[in-house]
Amino acid sequence: MALALVGQVALQAAEVYRRRFIVQTEERVESLYLGVSPQRLWLYSVLTAGGGALLVAVITNFMPLLVVVGAVVGFLVPRFYLANMEQQRRKKFDAQLLDAIPMLAGAMKAGMSLMQAMEQVTREMGPPIRQEFAHALQENRVGKPVIQALMDMKKRLRSEDLDITVNAISIAQETGGVLSDLLVKMGDTIRSRNRVRSKINTLSAQGRLQGIIMILMPWFMALIVSMLDPSMMRPMFTTTVGQMMLVVIVILEGLGWLVIRRIVTIDV
Repeated sequence: MALALVGQVALQAAEVYRRRFIVQTEERVESLYLGVSPQRLWLYSVLTAGGGALLVAVITNFMPLLVVVGAVVGFLVPRFYLANMEQQRRKKFDAQLLDAIPMLAGAMKAGMSLMQAMEQVTREMGPPIRQEFAHALQENRVGKPVIQALMDMKKRLRSEDLDITVNAISIAQETGGVLSDLLVKMGDTIRSRNRVRSKINTLSAQGRLQGIIMILMPWFMALIVSMLDPSMMRPMFTTTVGQMMLVVIVILEGLGWLVIRRIVTIDV
C-alpha cells in the first residue's frame, strides 16, 4: 500500500510538471516557428531522459546515482536545444535588424508610414525578421496598436538592439519627433555598440578558453589514469563515496564555469 501510494503521488507530480512544461514551452515553440507541438517536445524529453539513463547504466554497470544524473541530463537536452535555437535566431535577427533600420528610415523619408515601411521589410528580407514583422502587421490589422505589437515582438525575442529601437520609436511617436532621422541615429548607435561588443568578445576569448580547459582537464586526466591503471579509477565508479565525489565534481565544475562566464561577460 505504501508503494502504491508513493507511485500515485509520483504520477500526480509528473502530470503536474508535464502541464507546467507544456505551458512554459508553448510560447517559445510558437515564437521559433518550429512546427513542433509542446506535447511532442515533452515526449522527446522523456525519450532522451530514458536514453540518457540507459546509456549511463550500460557504461557504469548500472550505478543508481549516475543513472539518475544521466536521466536528468537527457531530459534537459531538448530544452538546451530549444535555448540554442532561440539564441541563434536572436543573433540572426539582430544582424538583419542592422539592414532593416536604414530600409525603414529610407521608406519613411520617401513618404511611407511605419506600417508600409514594415511591409516593405517583409517583402525584401528573409526570416526571422520577415516572420516577426509580418506577425506584428497581422496583429495591427486585427486592432492592436502598432507600438503594442512591437512591444510584444520585443518580449518574444528579448533582443537588446530591438529593445532600443522599439523604445526609440515609441518615444518619437509620443513626442512627435521625426522618426526617420531617429531611426538613422539608432542604426548608427547599434553599429557602434556591436563594434565595442566584438572588441570585448575578442579580448575576453582567453578567459572563455580557460573555462573550457578547466572543465575538460579533470576528465582528460581521469581518462589517462584509467588507461594507465584502471584499478585506480574503478572505486570512483563502483563505490558510493566515489559516485558522490563524481556528483560533487560536476557541481563544482558547473559553478566554476558560471563564475568564469560571469567574469568575462561584460554588458555594453
